[in-house]
Amino acid sequence: MSGERTRPERQYGTDEVQEILQRAAQLEQKKQLERPTLSANEIEHLAKESGMDPAMVKRAIAEFEVKGAEKSLGTRLAGAPLKRVFEREVEGEITTAVHESLAHDIRAALGEAALMSQVSAVGRTLTWTAFSKRGVIELHIFPRDGKTVIRLSVDSRQLAGGLFGGLIGGIGGGLGVNLVWMLPTVGHLPWYAGIAGLGATIVGAWGLARTIYVLASGSIARRAEALMDTLERTVRANVAPK
Repeated sequence: MSGERTRPERQYGTDEVQEILQRAAQLEQKKQLERPTLSANEIEHLAKESGMDPAMVKRAIAEFEVKGAEKSLGTRLAGAPLKRVFEREVEGEITTAVHESLAHDIRAALGEAALMSQVSAVGRTLTWTAFSKRGVIELHIFPRDGKTVIRLSVDSRQLAGGLFGGLIGGIGGGLGVNLVWMLPTVGHLPWYAGIAGLGATIVGAWGLARTIYVLASGSIARRAEALMDTLERTVRANVAPK
């Protein structure tokens, strides 16, 4: 009716506005989390809205991917990942002036492996590939969207192949095969005792190779993390955030 007065719209104080907006953000985040899948970019966006450091989120995603790789059959048999990928992000973009400092850090960390390596620099991107007894090491340092990405991958399949192939083939093929005829003939045991002896020898050789590989893989991971820490410090000291 024309005589009725329009009810004035309610006004909210500063604290009330903040509480409402926080609740709206929580509801929006909950709505997105209820989706069956989220991309890496969407996870980073959610984390950023929650006040998290995007670089730490990227690092967490990379570590999660490594854990997923650890569930593969090859990794379970070997006892440790056959390939590891480490990644860091630093605010600010790298320039070619930093390449020499980074190269010095890499040579110091790799030691003898640095002698058998391939180095290339295309624009501001530095790529280093090294070949060692413990595997193939690939390092890429490049600018992206106002940041510098440091990515290190270590492929230890050559090391694993040498250990498992050498020990299982050597011990199983040498001692194990001889047990097949020695136990029944010399020990006067049933024929299947020889087969059991072969099996036990192979399992023992696999266990020994697995133990050695787990120890070597752990050492590789620690050295890789140390190198990443060094490179990250060098980049931070030489680039300015945009």
